[in-house]
Amino acid sequence: MPATDQASYVLGVICGLLLLALFTVALALAIRPMVRERDRRFGLALAIVVAITFVKLALLRYLTGVTVDLMQFESWGRAMVQFGPAHVYDPEFSCRYTPAYLYALWPAAAMAPNLPEYSRIFIESVPIIADFLLAVTVYAASRRVGPLRLALPTTLLVALNPALIYDSTVWGQNDSAITFPLLLSVVMAAESRYAIAWALAIVAALIKAQGLVLLPILAWWTLATGRYRDWLKAAGAALVTAVVVLAPFQLDHPWHFALDVYATSMGSFPWASVNAFNLMLALGGLVVPDRDKLFGPVSFFMLGNVLFGAVYVLAGWIAWRRRTPWGLMFSVFIVYLGMFMFVPRMHERYLYYALALLAPLTLSSWTTIALYTTLSVTLLLDMAYVFCDLVYVQGFIEGHLLIGPDGRLAIALVNIAALALAAAYGLAVASRNPANA
Repeated sequence: MPATDQASYVLGVICGLLLLALFTVALALAIRPMVRERDRRFGLALAIVVAITFVKLALLRYLTGVTVDLMQFESWGRAMVQFGPAHVYDPEFSCRYTPAYLYALWPAAAMAPNLPEYSRIFIESVPIIADFLLAVTVYAASRRVGPLRLALPTTLLVALNPALIYDSTVWGQNDSAITFPLLLSVVMAAESRYAIAWALAIVAALIKAQGLVLLPILAWWTLATGRYRDWLKAAGAALVTAVVVLAPFQLDHPWHFALDVYATSMGSFPWASVNAFNLMLALGGLVVPDRDKLFGPVSFFMLGNVLFGAVYVLAGWIAWRRRTPWGLMFSVFIVYLGMFMFVPRMHERYLYYALALLAPLTLSSWTTIALYTTLSVTLLLDMAYVFCDLVYVQGFIEGHLLIGPDGRLAIALVNIAALALAAAYGLAVASRNPANA
């Protein structure tokens, strides 16, 4: 093995262990109140979620997922094992993910027996484990925004949510692997652990571009609630974490290689809506170039990003007005819901982030219960529509679940109404509460 490849491999192992230590420390801090108080409900929640996880893992033998997605993950995992981080971005592997998720695919591929079926199961197990970690984090987050008695049912809302199960267990996608560090980062930020929060947020951003959406709200929160010393620690943690994640992959690559990967990934589907039932679809943008004009000089791309910017302003005002864990979590939720609804190039699955991030707040009011229920149904229908077209035959869902053009438009309008309700609710709650209520 060439010296550069060997250095990349060794450095990759060291950096992977450092990232594992980061998540171990963050999770320990998140669950410490439950351990200290000997929270029996937390023990019950763990037992239930562990049982659900084993059932999911057992089902992977029969649920083969979307082959085109899983084959890519398997290819990248095998490349990490055989050639190390320095070569996973070679042209023959067509790797479109930024490096952080590859740290999880690497051991999964390394431990898998050399048989195609087992290789798929081990790769598909990664998001199942992330499901478990996400559920644990939801319990910890729920305790910080509501009564202790609601933490267990809130966790079950995530662990047993058909839409979330469909994403990881039926489809084999990895959205829980992004949402887990996102939510854990929010929990750490709510506790003023800014350095750890930023380290986790950078990992999420380096898993996939959707993780970047958290960073402006996290920056605003850090500036609004932290001190000058906290700002410096957060900036240092973010920089160090980025170096740790990227270092093994950087060898023999130009300094801007991660930016190139982002550009490739985000430019793969330059359409107004990539099967997402959102505003872009309602305006006629289903698999339509996002540079197409809607009226005058205004394109899908321009309109979507301007509206998304307005959602950031709203979220920032809510976070400023109500500087509490609830305010931070609701702000992050509405930003991710706005991302799905307005930003061009959205896939059907990207409503997952908003839904999972809403989970800790769900049982706090009838409005959030209605939002969580509605978005769960629309996400499931959106994913089922695309999944069946990919796995079975085109038009299967249109014929069996009546999701034709009118059905897609109806679901998109429901999602638009849900965003309007969320915005009105966030404004109302923030308006009647002082900054630190």
